[in-house]
Amino acid sequence: MTVAVYENPIARDGDYADPFVLRHDGRYYLYSTTPQVDCWSSDDLLHWTPEGPAIAPDVFPGLVPFAPEVVYADGEFHMYTSPSGQGHHVLRSESPTGPFVDVSGNVGHAIDGNVLIDDDGRRYFYWAGDEGIWGCEMPSPTEFGEPVLTGIHMNGWTEGPFVAKRDGRYHMTLTGNHYLSPGYRIDAASSDHPLTGWSPGLLNPLVVSTDAEYTGLGHSCSVVGPDLVSTYLVFHNMNPDLTRHLNIDRQVWGGGRLLVLGPSREAPVPAEPTHRCAWNDGDAASWEVEGGILAPDHRSAVLTGALDAAALWRIGAVPTLTAEVSLTALDAAEHGVMLETEDGRRIVVGIDRDAHRVHAIDGGEPAGNAPLPPGFAHAALHTWRIVADHDRIEVFLDGRRQPLELAPLGAPALVGVHARGGGVRIGHVALTDTTPDESDRRAVVPVPGRLWAALTPDAPSTQGESLALAAGESAGYRLHAARGDTFSLQLAGVFSAGDVIGVDAGGESTRILVSHDGHVVTAEIRLTHGENPLRISAVAGGPVIELITVSPGLGDGDAGPVDGALSGYGKALLDPTPRADVDIEAALAFTATESGGHGDLLVRASALSEGGEGADTRLGVNFLLGYSVQLHVDRVVLARHDYDERILASAAADIESEAPHRVVVRLRGERIAVELDGVPIIDVADVLPHATGATGIRAAGGHLRVEGLVVRGIAHT
Repeated sequence: MTVAVYENPIARDGDYADPFVLRHDGRYYLYSTTPQVDCWSSDDLLHWTPEGPAIAPDVFPGLVPFAPEVVYADGEFHMYTSPSGQGHHVLRSESPTGPFVDVSGNVGHAIDGNVLIDDDGRRYFYWAGDEGIWGCEMPSPTEFGEPVLTGIHMNGWTEGPFVAKRDGRYHMTLTGNHYLSPGYRIDAASSDHPLTGWSPGLLNPLVVSTDAEYTGLGHSCSVVGPDLVSTYLVFHNMNPDLTRHLNIDRQVWGGGRLLVLGPSREAPVPAEPTHRCAWNDGDAASWEVEGGILAPDHRSAVLTGALDAAALWRIGAVPTLTAEVSLTALDAAEHGVMLETEDGRRIVVGIDRDAHRVHAIDGGEPAGNAPLPPGFAHAALHTWRIVADHDRIEVFLDGRRQPLELAPLGAPALVGVHARGGGVRIGHVALTDTTPDESDRRAVVPVPGRLWAALTPDAPSTQGESLALAAGESAGYRLHAARGDTFSLQLAGVFSAGDVIGVDAGGESTRILVSHDGHVVTAEIRLTHGENPLRISAVAGGPVIELITVSPGLGDGDAGPVDGALSGYGKALLDPTPRADVDIEAALAFTATESGGHGDLLVRASALSEGGEGADTRLGVNFLLGYSVQLHVDRVVLARHDYDERILASAAADIESEAPHRVVVRLRGERIAVELDGVPIIDVADVLPHATGATGIRAAGGHLRVEGLVVRGIAHT
C-alpha cells in the first residue's frame, strides 16, 4: 500500500520565521515574524492559503513584530508580539485573520511571548529574557502578574517558549543558540506546576540539524493534527538568504515524556479524522433529531428546541473515540454535547447559562459540575472535546479539562448535541475512532530517528517508562525510511546474559544473543523506501527496553593514522565517518593557556556547531552531541554532551605540558573505557548513550596537538 508523504520544508514561498499555528473551529491559522504579521490558513497543516497581513502598516512603524502568537477565547482573538524585541504588546481582533488593534501599549517582558490557559481558567504568560524563560500569571488577557524565573535555559541564548498541558503535566518546548547559527535547536522541559519545578527533557535537544542543506531548526509551537489525536511540532529552518521555511514533525508522549519524531525530511502526511461534518450537501442527513429542528446553514447548522432538543450524529457507534464539536449558543438556556451508547446509556454535558456552570448527567443521574471561568462569553463560539474509551471519559471545554464524574465508556457510542429553551449553532464537527494515547502508540517513526520503546500498540506489559518483554512476547513499531538503505538499530534498556532478542525488519530476521549483562544491544537492519514494520521479540530471557534508536548505516573498516592541531577554542572532526563501537588511539599533547584549559578527543560526535551567529568558539565549546575525553593538567575527564556538558567520570593524572600522552578509548554499546599511557583509568556506562557519531578533537583554552589518530571499527556485538 502506498502511503502519502510530505517533505520538509512543507512551505517555501514566503518567510515563515518564528511560526505560530492557531487551530480554530477546525481550521488552522499561521502567523510569522514579518512587518505586517502575514497570515495563512489551512485545513490540513500542509497546504497554506495567504490571508494577507494581520495588522495595518502603521501599527508598529519602523519595527518588525517578533514571534506573533494568537490566542482565542470568548469571541476575541488576542495577539501577543514584541516589536523588534522592545517589549510586548497585546492586540485584539474579532477575526483570526485580523485586523488586530493594539489594546495594551508596551507591557515589557522582552521577547517571544506564549500564553497557556489552564484547566481552571487561569492564564499564564511565558517569555524569554537574558536569564532564560520567565513566566507569570495573567489576571486578564491584557494584564500581567509578578514575574517568576522558571529556571529553564539553554546554556546561552534562549528563546521561543511554548507550554502545553498533557495528562496533568506541563510541557515546554524552547529554542536556543543564535537564530543564525546552525546549532539553533529545540529543547523540552516539564513540570507539575506552570511556573516552578521545571526539569530539562531527558533526550534534549529534541530537534537539531547542522546539515548545511537543512539547518537552523527552531522557534516552535505545537498544535493538534487534523485527526484530533496527533500533535505536530511546527518550526522553521534557516536559508542562506536568511529567509525561513516552514516545517512540521510528529510529537508524541511516552511515560509522560515529550519526544519529537524528527527532524525528518520525509514523513506520512497528517491523518484526517475518521469522520468530519462540514455541513455540505448531505451532511445533515447523518444526523437524527429528537424534539427539535436541525437547520443546515453555510458551514454550520442550527439546532432549536423549545424544550429539550437533541441531534445524534449517526455515523456508526464506536467503542473508542475522540470528538470535537464547535458550538455557539444563540438563545438556548442550556446546550452542550452528549454521548449515547448502544446499550441505551445517555451522557449529557452542557452549559447552564443562568447557573454559569458546566454540569453532567450520566444515565439520568448527576455526574459532577464545575463553574465557568470569569468572563466566559455565552454567546461566543466554544469548542468541546471528548476523549472516551474503556478506561475513561474526559470532556474538555476550550481546551480545559472539566472535573466531572463520568464512568468509562462501556459500549460503543454515538456523539451528539443538545439544546434546551432555544437554539445553538453547530460548527465544525469531527470524530476519530481512537484516542491521543493510542495514536501515539501507533505513530510512524521517520528514520533516522528514535522512539520510547513503550510506545507500541501491542506491548504485553510495561515496567514504568520501559517495555518489559517476557520470553515469547513481542512488540511492533512502524518505521518510515526516506530511502532504502542499511541502518543501525540500537536498543537501550536492561539486558541480561543469555537474553535472546529477535529483530524482524525489512523482511529479514536477526537474532541477538546477549553475552553479558548490560544496557545496549545493536543490530544492522535493511529498510526499503516508505513504511517498514519493525518487530522486536524476546526469544529467551526477559529484556527491558527503554529507547529505540535507528541511525544511518555505519562506516566500515578503519581510519587513520591522521594528525591534527587546534589552538584557543575550537572543534574539528578527524574521522567524519559515523561509527558505534570503536577503538580509538592517538598521542595528545596539550598546553593550557588559561586556568581550567583542556585538550580533548571527541568520540561518537555529531551536530557540531559554535555559539553566537555561528563563529563564537568559546560560547559554543559544548555545542555538540557525543562524548569528550579531556586532558586537564591534573586529571582526565570523560563527559557527555547534549549541547551542554555532564561529567560521567574523572581520574587523577599528571598531564605534562607539551608532552605527548597515549590515549586509548574503547566504546562498546553503553560502556566507555579510557586508557592513559597504557594504564586503564576510566570505565563507565552511559545507560541511554549516543548511538553513533564521528571522531574528532577539541581545544578549550590552550594548544592541542594530536598525532597518529587511528579509529578501528568494531562489528556489532
